[in-house]
Amino acid sequence: MECAKTRILDLSAEQLKELVTSWGEKPYRAGQLLKWIYKKSAGSYDEMSDLPQEFRRKLIQETVLFTFTTLEEKVSNDGDTRKLLFQLSDGKTIESTLMFYLPNESRRERRTVCVSTQVGCPVGCYFCATGQQGFERNLLAGEIIEQIFYCVRYIKQQVPTPDHELARKAITNVVFMGMGEPLANYENVRQAIILLNSKEGCELGARQITLSTAGLVPQIRRLATESLHLELAISLHAATNSLRNQLMPINQKYPLEQLMPACQEYFEKTGRRLTFEYALFSGVNDSPQNARELAALLRGLNCAVNIIVGNPTACKEFRSSSLAQAMEFQKLLFTLGIFSTIRVSKGTDIEAGCGQLRSRWIQTEG
Repeated sequence: MECAKTRILDLSAEQLKELVTSWGEKPYRAGQLLKWIYKKSAGSYDEMSDLPQEFRRKLIQETVLFTFTTLEEKVSNDGDTRKLLFQLSDGKTIESTLMFYLPNESRRERRTVCVSTQVGCPVGCYFCATGQQGFERNLLAGEIIEQIFYCVRYIKQQVPTPDHELARKAITNVVFMGMGEPLANYENVRQAIILLNSKEGCELGARQITLSTAGLVPQIRRLATESLHLELAISLHAATNSLRNQLMPINQKYPLEQLMPACQEYFEKTGRRLTFEYALFSGVNDSPQNARELAALLRGLNCAVNIIVGNPTACKEFRSSSLAQAMEFQKLLFTLGIFSTIRVSKGTDIEAGCGQLRSRWIQTEG
């Protein structure tokens, strides 16, 4: 059933202050409430011990803090990936993924949450399990944030500590790479990012937040004017219009002749280097010629390529290339002057690819 109460997580700091003062409370009560939610990761209003009982009673009557029901959790064999299937208050379902990365010589330890921004996806990439589900609705800002808080509370349970400030340390990175196209839900995603980044919120650094887009050109240009300074990743997957049209229908609306200048504008206005995501599919876009076309397209742009060895989906036309093929592709890019990394998708054994767990759930329910 749809939630009729005010969702606290949907409110900005200013909106929360307005709500609290409309009840006759002092403005500083909003600050206390924000601290309990974003700094101490309280799981309920009852935990907020320094709030007056009458104020907590009003919160319980008029608002709701968390709204999700957990339908399924799957943990990878190595324990490093946890896939979550949530049911929203209106009965719709979304996925999130919590990933643990051990430190090595080139990176610190990371605990990353991959969040969804929509129920389904309107972009419809042919190789993506979510794209094959269609689009139902945008997520609210609070529904985006709640995915992260669920993971924070899970980590707190695994690492018991009296230090309430763990809420700010539990999650090191958030990536907007789950179900949906983030820039097609611009306002709610923007508000969620502000709450994650702000002093009143989680104080997560801008460099710790990555947004991935299939290439919505007007929104990329708008994002370039914002003060969010997050990391932007472009799902490219092909370096020619003819091939990209076969993979991503969005390219017919925003072809490379429009997308690449928008990317250049983003870099010039923000000074932030872009990442281009390139999922390798065997016999589709992983040839030496494809690598040369990619290098030619990106030459002169301050960027990096993230080569992805992906998870399989029900679409048999697009099968992931081998790691050996990915390394050959990377080697050729390097000789052509393009910096790249290889990302091997985590959680293959638990359907951790975008939309896979939900696809099975939908089929079972249907």
